[in-house]
Amino acid sequence: MASRESLIYSEVRAWLTFNQRSAKWLARELGMSYPTMMAVLTGRTKNNLKAKRKIVKIIDSDPWKKYPILPYPKKRELQNDD
Repeated sequence: MASRESLIYSEVRAWLTFNQRSAKWLARELGMSYPTMMAVLTGRTKNNLKAKRKIVKIIDSDPWKKYPILPYPKKRELQNDD
């Protein structure tokens, strides 16, 4: 199963490819370094809301809402699945 972070990165990467843009172009548009932007996209930096809002505005889609954080099932729910 793919991680949430990899799905978010894949969606942004697909937009960049479709629009013939590079990740470095996106970093320049965001006004941040390429490594910082990659940290946001891959989930190493969790709460950079300013960067996330800019990415959503540029790609006209919100992959963080498309792939929400799902809570872990409770132990009892796991036992009932058997």
